[in-house]
Amino acid sequence: MLLLPNIDPLVEPSEAVEAIRQAFFKEAKFLPRQALTVGDVWFAPMVGYMAEVGIAVKLVGIYPRAAPKVKAVVLVFDQVTGSPIALINGTQLTAWRTAAASGVAAVAMGVEPREVGVIGAGVQAEHHVKVFKRLYPSARFKIYDLYTEKAEAVAKKLGASSASLDEVLKSDLVIAATTSTSPVVRGRELRAGSAVISIGAPRPVRELDDEVKRRAGCMLVDNPHAVEETDDVGDRWVYIGDYLKGSSCKFGEIKVYKSVGNPLYDAAFAHYVVEKAKSMRIGVEVRWD
Repeated sequence: MLLLPNIDPLVEPSEAVEAIRQAFFKEAKFLPRQALTVGDVWFAPMVGYMAEVGIAVKLVGIYPRAAPKVKAVVLVFDQVTGSPIALINGTQLTAWRTAAASGVAAVAMGVEPREVGVIGAGVQAEHHVKVFKRLYPSARFKIYDLYTEKAEAVAKKLGASSASLDEVLKSDLVIAATTSTSPVVRGRELRAGSAVISIGAPRPVRELDDEVKRRAGCMLVDNPHAVEETDDVGDRWVYIGDYLKGSSCKFGEIKVYKSVGNPLYDAAFAHYVVEKAKSMRIGVEVRWD
């Protein structure tokens, strides 16, 4: 079994986006998610299978009083022998694969932003900026966070600028990466023709107000079960896997992609980092009989 406690050196953003895109065209299965809530802590197993990869199991939790708030581990098993293939830092994997999936959605929606506004300055926000800077190297990036000092620090580190929420909402592309339980994306303030990517977790997180859903018309979701897990999805939606294969989604005044998490992403990204680790000879091999 390969131990990968740090996958950051393995990830190249453009490769990561392509790894997720290709996953939608492979034989795959994943289970609906069942979550356990303990106080304000949300915890869930995510199980997915992908041909040529195996069975990936992620144990992930959202811990509001921790830093980072989202923590996880990923185990990959051979689907024939049951032997464990890899144990991976799921916290890093979740951040990278979510950002890469957002990149797939942005490209699929035909987004070509001059300005990218990010709401939040946590781990997910940082990884989204890293991925989207590679996708859109000419775009300007603005970051807003409830804690101004945090936004300024992250912006300085990533070559972006800190901004007010009003300024961020006027961007061509707005990425919401928060754990807010009340909407931070206000539909009436969005520019016509803009796009929104919301990666806030399932309930009780709520990032999009009803006006966003109204103006979106149809929206893309990362999981067919998303409507059961979040109040951010409107009446009309299309699973992005179907959209990539030709299904229609008639967008309205704005385009929206909503993510709650998909085990398919975990399996695909686990495969990507395991193969990179083998080629770069990174990681620790542990015998498991």
